[in-house]
Amino acid sequence: MTLKLGICTKADLDEAMKLQKREQYEEERKKRIFNAKQRLYGLDLDTLERQILEKNKQRSVQQECDKRYEEQEQLQKRLIAAKEKELDIQTRVANSDLNYYRCRYQRKEQRREFDLNDPNYLKKAKPMRIADDDITLGVSSAQIFSGEDLYNNDRKVRQREQQRAWLDQQVLERKQAEEARRQADNMLMENINCRDKHLEEMAKSEHVMRNHIIHKVREFNVNLAKQKQVGRDQAKREKYEDDMAEIYNMLSSDMLTENPDVAQSRTDPNKKIAFMYRGMTPEELLAFRKGQEQQLLDAAQRKTEAQLMDKQWEQYAINMDRTLMLKQIEVDRRRKDQFDDLMRANAKLAVEQDEQRKHSLEQLNNAVFDDFYDQFNKNSR
Repeated sequence: MTLKLGICTKADLDEAMKLQKREQYEEERKKRIFNAKQRLYGLDLDTLERQILEKNKQRSVQQECDKRYEEQEQLQKRLIAAKEKELDIQTRVANSDLNYYRCRYQRKEQRREFDLNDPNYLKKAKPMRIADDDITLGVSSAQIFSGEDLYNNDRKVRQREQQRAWLDQQVLERKQAEEARRQADNMLMENINCRDKHLEEMAKSEHVMRNHIIHKVREFNVNLAKQKQVGRDQAKREKYEDDMAEIYNMLSSDMLTENPDVAQSRTDPNKKIAFMYRGMTPEELLAFRKGQEQQLLDAAQRKTEAQLMDKQWEQYAINMDRTLMLKQIEVDRRRKDQFDDLMRANAKLAVEQDEQRKHSLEQLNNAVFDDFYDQFNKNSR
């Protein structure tokens, strides 16, 4: 930021630095707020991540439940389809047997009243007096009369026997049909019971197999746990032995025995090995203390010189501020004198302009007499 002033004081410089820092902070804040990729205001990332993990866990549990439900549904559908197929086959077999029975034992010509509706009844009928031996008897012999029925009693006996035979046959056929239906029902129930028993055995075998698998898995886990425990015990024992060996080696090492010869470097006589160095000798400590005291004296001298330099810079800054203030006062006085001269010149110009305007008005202000108006309206043009 640049101040448009001729001379700046220390307060002006401080204010300018504050304004510049505030503008810089505002620009950085705009970058943080308006950058959608890096903006973190108003968000709780830990809570969001925990919610995402919970949602994923709930989704996995729901997917597992849906998968198990679908498997159970598919199993039920397969069982229902198998049962419907079996019932369809049994119904088809029963319908086929029924149609065969109808075609074999319930034909039209086997009906009890078929002789009344037989279209070939007249063709099959026998002539009158078929029992007479003399078939040459004619009308003149008065032996054959129209409408005579010589075998009415025999015919009625045969008809009753035939009806009884028909009834016996129908009773027998009905018993056979009932027996066949009963056998079919028994066979159907046996098949259903066999199927249920087979399904029960399958479920039982599946349960036994699952228990066997669980038992094997448990045994495997127990053996694996024992092996891991044995491995951990062995590793612990080996670690204990290694630690004891390391302790013994450390106790018998040159570092703990404080052998000063092992701390000397083989490549540099003036260098010590850090991890094997056990301390300085009294002479080295005395020299080290003298060096520390000399460093403290040097540090105090540098601090004194720095304080003196700071005081000189402060005095220089005060002198510069005083000089700048005097310069500013002188500039302000000059500006005030210039402003007073300008105001006096403007006042003088205003007086001259006022006098000139009055003079112009006096020259332009002319009186109008009657001769001016008499020159108009003298002709038709």
